[in-house]
Amino acid sequence: MPGLGLKAYLYSRAGEDGAAANAYAPFYLWRTSEGMRDFLSGPGFAALCASFGRPAVESAFAWFGQWSGDVAEARYAMVEKLPMAASTGMGALIDVQEGWRGGEDVLAVAAAFDPASWTLVRLSLSRRPFEPDGGGARELYRVGRVSLG
Repeated sequence: MPGLGLKAYLYSRAGEDGAAANAYAPFYLWRTSEGMRDFLSGPGFAALCASFGRPAVESAFAWFGQWSGDVAEARYAMVEKLPMAASTGMGALIDVQEGWRGGEDVLAVAAAFDPASWTLVRLSLSRRPFEPDGGGARELYRVGRVSLG
């Protein structure tokens, strides 16, 4: 798909890895907004909607996304959704996120923000499972597949 950087098919099963429910959570990191627009208005997404109904699509503006050449080996994912304090400047948040990279088994990271809710969204893909945070900011998933655009 033109404009796509990375897509990861994430899922969870109730009772596994701390998951409370079954979930399917595809994650797309777009290089261009036109790529996302064309995907969501294209025939492939229309077919998905015809079969399963139109899903809610969460979106955020990416600050960065980085991945290693062996990112397809990722088996676990963590999505963090953190509130952005109004007192913290956007420049400072960007600087902090650009310094965040995860651990040695992390094969991909991305950081973005949702200006509708002023939420910081971070994705990590790893060979090894992540620890639950106990506070609900971390959503933990298994990785079914990773593809590069």
